[in-house]
Amino acid sequence: MKRNHLKFFILILLLLCALYTSSFSQGTRRIEVNAQAILARVDKILEYPRGRIRGRMKHIKPNGMSYSVDVTAYIAKDDFLFIFSSRERGDQLKVLYNLGGEDIWVYNIHSVKLYHKIGIDKYDPLFLSNFYYIDLSNADLQSNYTAVLVGTAFIKGYDAYKLKLKPIFRAGGYGRLTLYVTKDDFVPLRIDYHDRDNVIFKFLTIAKVRKKNNRIVPVRYDMMNIRTGTISILSFFSFDSSIRFDKSIFRSERLGE
Repeated sequence: MKRNHLKFFILILLLLCALYTSSFSQGTRRIEVNAQAILARVDKILEYPRGRIRGRMKHIKPNGMSYSVDVTAYIAKDDFLFIFSSRERGDQLKVLYNLGGEDIWVYNIHSVKLYHKIGIDKYDPLFLSNFYYIDLSNADLQSNYTAVLVGTAFIKGYDAYKLKLKPIFRAGGYGRLTLYVTKDDFVPLRIDYHDRDNVIFKFLTIAKVRKKNNRIVPVRYDMMNIRTGTISILSFFSFDSSIRFDKSIFRSERLGE
């Protein structure tokens, strides 16, 4: 009789352990699924509006000196062409993003040279600013990083989720990202960029957004480099969704025309 009681007691313990393990596993999966779902919402907000966008990028040094370049971007579903120019030098650089930003081509107009940015070259600075070529690629975070929800924070007066993003492919220049997103509508507030040693060396702040066609569109990005004390500001001030352009402009062999 005692032996039967012992067997029953052991069976109950095993059942409780199994239920606990299952519950913990489901809870962990639920957090990971929620994190990836948040990332999908962030990708949607960061998506460039289609058509033509005009803006300006300004780089400010610690001594107060600065320089600016004008930006004109032509945006299709999976292809983006950025043209950078200045009043003094005219058009200077064309940056073409294909395949949703995964493939990057750069054409230097003055030197008449075409570069294919692959691997670590995607992390070259754009016009010696704090923005790297990959930062403007708008490549999906969800496709390139694994997200984990690690907690909450209070950022810029908003209650926010804090997510840790680990790159799926470790060949890049970022060791990981830390992303802060508003709890109410999933607007990205700040992205911390960590180097390969997981030390934060720059951060991006979404300083201004606007409502356009029932969606939230970021219109000012502030990128601060902690090591150099410099700040680069990318502002978009004109959106034209009615413009029509030849889709052949998104072919790398036509950048020199």
